[in-house]
Amino acid sequence: MTVNSWNEWDPLREVIVGSVRGAAEMGYEPAFSPYYARSDPARRFRGAPVPQSVADDAERQLDGFAELLQRRGIVVRRPDGFDQNVAAATPDWAVGCGRAIACPRDVLLVIGDEIIEAPMAQRGRYFEFRAYRSLIKDYFRAGARWTAAPKPLMGDALYHDHAPFDMNDAPLLTEFEPAFDAACFARFGRDIFWQPDLVSNAFGAAWLARHLGPGFRIHTIRFREHAPVHIDATFVPIRPGLVLTNPQRPCTNGVLELLAKNDWRLVDAPPSVRSGRSPSRDVSNWISMNILMLDERTAVVEAAEKAMMALLQSLGCETIPCAFDRVYPFGGGLHCATCDVHREGTLQSYFPSLDQA
Repeated sequence: MTVNSWNEWDPLREVIVGSVRGAAEMGYEPAFSPYYARSDPARRFRGAPVPQSVADDAERQLDGFAELLQRRGIVVRRPDGFDQNVAAATPDWAVGCGRAIACPRDVLLVIGDEIIEAPMAQRGRYFEFRAYRSLIKDYFRAGARWTAAPKPLMGDALYHDHAPFDMNDAPLLTEFEPAFDAACFARFGRDIFWQPDLVSNAFGAAWLARHLGPGFRIHTIRFREHAPVHIDATFVPIRPGLVLTNPQRPCTNGVLELLAKNDWRLVDAPPSVRSGRSPSRDVSNWISMNILMLDERTAVVEAAEKAMMALLQSLGCETIPCAFDRVYPFGGGLHCATCDVHREGTLQSYFPSLDQA
């Protein structure tokens, strides 16, 4: 199929599902400074292989997820595996290893018929794009547009080192160069919402806005959160007129008024059954919100998240349970582990008040 995806809810026809083959545990780098005090010995960790049994368990769940989607008639593509347990360096930095290729949602941003390689801000993920190059070349040959955003240098000038850290006071990233993960954005057709977080900066959002041009509107939406990473466990569209919000992370800049003005219903999501102590940098207490919409009325939900399934059913959705908890330590949930390649549908505006302005 050709590449075509404008939002998070049109009928899904082709998708990339990630993998943990060859995964490593990333060592400390400046992008992780919010999680560790300056005296924390974890700052001396330089990376290690992931135990094979842990990777095997996660890969089995990813394979099961892929098979579930295929049974629904969705074409599933997988990235090329490569060994992440290899040191890498540029003239500006060196790392002992990479991480994994579990989360194509972080690496690739699809807007219409264009695939954009994101300028990610973690050094250990610098070469992660390599796993998708074979697929992207296939899509390009089939007619897709292919853009690689400016690759950041990721020198020390990109990072502040705040310890203790609170992004409500100051961001982690400077504005030295553009940076963002694709999962920092939620696509609503012509309107794209961006949450400033640990892996994105205003320079990155400005680059994307200028690249996409005047046919799109990028809205900065801020939430009260200590150390935010990505938007898909905070602000999750279900279909036109309906979005899940995180009751623990209130919006602080009034952008939700735009949704109310355009008749969008905001519904508080339930926390994950795995909620407890402050989560690690890999697993959120709100991973329950990390769902994949197959269409406006069908959602894939992690199998243990009964409260989320009940809520979605009350909102008129069929829910499909999928065991996915072993994948969480590799970077995220069902939405993170996918990249929409083709959804039926066209570019539309879902905010008429902006069209009239």
